[in-house]
Amino acid sequence: MKKKIIGLLAIVVAFSTLLAGCGEKKATWTDGDGVIDGDLVFWTQQTEPWLNYFGPALERFKEAYPDVNVKVEYFPEFADKVNQAFSAGEEPDVIQTWQSVVDWAKAGKVVEVPEDVITKSELESVYYEAALKNKMYDGKYYAIPSEINVESPLLYVNMDILEKEGISLPEGWVENNGPKDFKELLDFANQLVVKDTNGGIIRGGLAYTYAQWEANFLSLILQYGGDYRDEANMQVHFVTPEAKKAAETLLKYSQGPEAVCFDGEPRYTQFTQGAAVMTVGAPWYAGSFAIDMEGVNLQVFNMPAWVEGADPISIGTGGWGYTVTEKSKNKEAAWAFMKFMTSAEETGEWAYVTGAIPARSDSLADLEYDPNVGDVNKAIVIAKEILPFAEEDGAYMQTSSTLIYTIIREKLNQLMVDGDIDAFLKAVEDEGNAMIQENLSR
Repeated sequence: MKKKIIGLLAIVVAFSTLLAGCGEKKATWTDGDGVIDGDLVFWTQQTEPWLNYFGPALERFKEAYPDVNVKVEYFPEFADKVNQAFSAGEEPDVIQTWQSVVDWAKAGKVVEVPEDVITKSELESVYYEAALKNKMYDGKYYAIPSEINVESPLLYVNMDILEKEGISLPEGWVENNGPKDFKELLDFANQLVVKDTNGGIIRGGLAYTYAQWEANFLSLILQYGGDYRDEANMQVHFVTPEAKKAAETLLKYSQGPEAVCFDGEPRYTQFTQGAAVMTVGAPWYAGSFAIDMEGVNLQVFNMPAWVEGADPISIGTGGWGYTVTEKSKNKEAAWAFMKFMTSAEETGEWAYVTGAIPARSDSLADLEYDPNVGDVNKAIVIAKEILPFAEEDGAYMQTSSTLIYTIIREKLNQLMVDGDIDAFLKAVEDEGNAMIQENLSR
């Protein structure tokens, strides 16, 4: 990690230089006293990876800005807390949020990123395009992303189970960073399934259901050649042949004679509990597995396309990022904090600790990995290989995360119970379009 330490020192020096130059050319967001100081309240989520990062990171910020007192508040039910705070007008100075900021920008609750912090051209040259879409409103940026959230592009394997049962990975997986196609993956998954005397699965070969599989559904629509997005008409379309094929595919391998996974717990839980030998997941899974499966030997690979002949399309969006609220009483310190935390070094360190893919293309450029070890390093580096196939999820909807992680998630869970695909597709389309119209009317 020597390169990281050197980079951090460079950042501290750079910010010291910025402070020294305040008297010569004041930024438009300063209060004019030439000193960045005072109190700052910062909110983020409460998880172990976040605590592991922000503890040291806030100490580094304090070294660069000794006169700023940052009070960080962590919340387990973070999204609910933030939405309630905005509704009540009780938001802090700075928030690290994973969702679209369009609603808040429209309502005047968050502040446009000043050119003195980073210019629009700099943002668009350094950051991945898909990471920026949901941080913009009316052609202006109201947040700076830390993460490009590429959902469900990776395959995790519990190597301890394979070793215990004397099973080897298929030839070429390590060398090629994954299976050559979905059929090869399915064939291997079927070898790993364990059933009871009644034919019920008691250990899955490949877990992919519940929690985050909503993105699998959307990526399958695109892999089948369709598209649920219709920005020109500000709508979504799910009553389509491609969406029906996507839903049929998800059901086919989760229930019935061709099932390869246990129907019950979310895929993450199935994998951590040993109820599945492999699972589909995002890069951040690697960081969480390092905690929840400490000591377990894992491998990680890129997922092949589910659909024969298709590109390995996944759903990408602007994930975690920083925004300054209009109610902030210390915007000078708030913008300095945002600029520090979204530097290439800090973005890379945050991504490394949490297992995310950094939104900045210049972060973690020197990160190396061992192809035989499925750790955070490997998850981040190989995930970058599939970024060209990541499709933006639909920022024009303003709250695409609500469509994916509320509407589609709820309807997919119901689909697992009743198997009514037509009803599922119509409900998602109707509720999705109602959501968009409600957003547009605000």
